Amino acid sequence: MWDIDNFPGADNVPWQLLIRARLVDEIDAVLASTVVRQVGAVASSKVAHAVARAAEAGIAGGNRERASAEQRVAAFDAALEFDDWCGTSWPHHWPKPKSLGDLGDPIAEVVIGRALDLVRQGGSEELQKTLGSTLAELSPARG
Repeated sequence: MWDIDNFPGADNVPWQLLIRARLVDEIDAVLASTVVRQVGAVASSKVAHAVARAAEAGIAGGNRERASAEQRVAAFDAALEFDDWCGTSWPHHWPKPKSLGDLGDPIAEVVIGRALDLVRQGGSEELQKTLGSTLAELSPARG
């Protein structure tokens, strides 16, 4: 039987923080952290830095309003969908090849697209404007 610390995908979404998040900026911080970590694992350093800057800008303002039940459920649903797709840890411990261009690992475009879906479904308007627009620029297929 699984417990709260040992279940498939526990490394991909900080569930304990998302479950306890009550404010909009707390939810955005968890989602932004998840996106930065997953994109950084597969993308080039240039792309990873752009995503990290956008995530920081999205949560810097910090909407300290209490999240509505609908916002919390949307964040849970988006995180579950992302975790369902990205639920296994890939062994990305080797150096990223430079010959693959700006994206890095070939799976990066797919991860960026899934991260964009996560932000669009679960993030606040501010996070969607900053991080979402950056991810949309990096993933023309879903933009």
